[in-house]
Amino acid sequence: MTNKAQSGIGTLIIFIAMILVAAIAAGVLIQTASSLQNKALVTGEQSKGQISTHLEVISLSATDGNNRYLNNFTEVIKLSPGSESIKLDEIVLTFDTNIMTANLRFGGNVTVLDNGTNNGFFTNRTTGEGNFTARYLQEGPEWVYGYIQRGDVLQLFFESPEDITEGKHVRLNIIPKVGIATPIDVITPDVIVQRIIYLFP
Repeated sequence: MTNKAQSGIGTLIIFIAMILVAAIAAGVLIQTASSLQNKALVTGEQSKGQISTHLEVISLSATDGNNRYLNNFTEVIKLSPGSESIKLDEIVLTFDTNIMTANLRFGGNVTVLDNGTNNGFFTNRTTGEGNFTARYLQEGPEWVYGYIQRGDVLQLFFESPEDITEGKHVRLNIIPKVGIATPIDVITPDVIVQRIIYLFP
């Protein structure tokens, strides 16, 4: 009888130990699963933003047509449906021609001069760097300065890296830090005689 009792206590101790080990393992698994779920949600939100966020170009025009070349450009943009807000400081606007490229960054808000120029913001034709400026044509319900959000319509002003002559191919690309780039390819008219030339749509 004594031997049977000792055997029963040993079995009970082993059984309790197994339960404790299983409980610890279950706790580790639950904690790991929760951490992975949180990471998956964050990754999913980031992926959604990368895929769905982009800008829509409403129009593109240029001025100085009276001199038979274009160098001051105006682009009107808004967010596409389902897009997240975009900070203007986190946008790069590239301007490509057959022989030159310019990388332009946000240079602040601007009031357009009467002559339609870009108010002193220019492209350095040696380095290919410069600024674009912006004016809110329409402010959405969640308007915040320095951002483009749902309902906002912005007018961008920038200078080309070279004088754009007649029949020239130009490629503009708005590249946000998060989201999809918005490229526009245009060819200038064969004859430039008007002061303002509408290139897109």
